[in-house]
Amino acid sequence: MPSLNQGRFLAEAVRSVLDQPVDGVELVVADGGSVDDSVEQLAALAAQYPDRLRWTSGPDDGPAQAINRAVALARGAVIGWLNSDDLYEPGAIQRALDHLAEKPADVMVYGEATHVDVAGVLIGPYPTKGPQTPLAEFANGCFICQPTAFVRRDAWDAVGGLDEALSTAFDFDLWLKLFKAYPGRIGHVAQLQARSRLHAGGITMRMRERVALEGMQLIHRHLGSAPPAWLLTHFAELCAEHPFQPEPVRLADAMHRLIDQAAPWMAPDAVQMLRQRIATDRPLRLATPHVYVDVHPDGWAGRQLEVRLRQPGQPCSAIILRCRHAAPAGGPLHIEFTTPGCAPQGLELMGPGLFNIVLPVAAADRIKDARITCRVLCEDTFVPSKADPGNGDTRELAFLVEGCDLVGSPTQA
Repeated sequence: MPSLNQGRFLAEAVRSVLDQPVDGVELVVADGGSVDDSVEQLAALAAQYPDRLRWTSGPDDGPAQAINRAVALARGAVIGWLNSDDLYEPGAIQRALDHLAEKPADVMVYGEATHVDVAGVLIGPYPTKGPQTPLAEFANGCFICQPTAFVRRDAWDAVGGLDEALSTAFDFDLWLKLFKAYPGRIGHVAQLQARSRLHAGGITMRMRERVALEGMQLIHRHLGSAPPAWLLTHFAELCAEHPFQPEPVRLADAMHRLIDQAAPWMAPDAVQMLRQRIATDRPLRLATPHVYVDVHPDGWAGRQLEVRLRQPGQPCSAIILRCRHAAPAGGPLHIEFTTPGCAPQGLELMGPGLFNIVLPVAAADRIKDARITCRVLCEDTFVPSKADPGNGDTRELAFLVEGCDLVGSPTQA
């Protein structure tokens, strides 16, 4: 168990291991030099579980090194690792050991998992796939939830354990090495084995860019060219939080920088496709370091539209969306919109043409770095595939957004 400043989760994670009634289970915790109460908790837990919990605390070069150090200290013939914010399900260890005993040729076994939030509330199932899944499917993402995996020590040693040069994807690398070295010798427990916690302090949520880049690097290392979907997924995550990142960024520039980093691991046509997507994407063309309008890539707004503003140094008093009513059948368009601290407003158009939506900003939010989310609702929508039987577009669309301006600020989209 690697751990660093996870005192709020640590005791529960430890007990999820050592309270399982399985003979011969020991837990080695490699603490990275925590400055919270983790060390005090570990000392108390070691007294509660004598001879079953051993721990060290001191600086390391990341979780991969911490895990390798813990494995070197462990005495067991089967290795599992549980991050200090995750949890085993009751019976998980016994089910894994039973599988390995019944199938001695298998070098690894893994099972089903769920994601939970910081409070332990269920988020949803992890997208696990069975070991019969073709190796090439790893190119589309990892389908093994790490805390469910148990590996025989001799196989762990044979593939070299975890690559300590990796910051986030060392488990992904291990699965690829084991699947390649031992085809047909990976097992699966078709039961819930672990709960994987998603929270802002964890690697999965905190280091999204590094997760994407290391994943692509490993696909290139083990399987060939990495698909561009890895970056497209990360681009969608960047858009979903813009412009509320810790520091203002220019989205398109940030995306081109990521393409530059990942280019050696992708096919040239994939690199070209990504750059073309950025050049033609309407939300990116509308975005500034301070504004994001969540229209579709071609500029169409759906039934609901969100506009996010992070006030610049010279705060604005309103956001103006320059729009076009372009529904094929024409007809009226009824629009309602709200901004925090302001009364709801409406707009009614009788037919196609240009129009503006003016989203006022409350006086209290006219300060630098104020974060505001405005919402636009339009009940009058159409579906292209219904208007044109030869059209496969099943989106529900309302109107086009062609531009965005900030009133009272020199910053414009």
